[in-house]
Amino acid sequence: MANADIDRETRVRIAEDVVFRDLAGEAVLLNLKTGVYFGLDPVGTRVWHLIGEGRSVGEIVDALVAEYDVSAPRCAADLADLLVALRDGDLVRVVHAPA
Repeated sequence: MANADIDRETRVRIAEDVVFRDLAGEAVLLNLKTGVYFGLDPVGTRVWHLIGEGRSVGEIVDALVAEYDVSAPRCAADLADLLVALRDGDLVRVVHAPA
């Protein structure tokens, strides 16, 4: 993974104060508490839905590789970058698997 603290076992949870609106395959996220606004393209929107299903990062990568024409290493790196941006925007919480 591109970010050392996000690995295949990591789970990501949607932050409590975040609302989501799907707009014809793209999405808009808003943290009502902080005012942070974030737009997602169709692939990002798919990731958001997979996060909402409670999947691990590895499961999300596996699903995206099966659905899109992308290699697993590239997908994992891009996903980690997106998750870091969402985490830094206080839109998701990163939950690490117990060691």
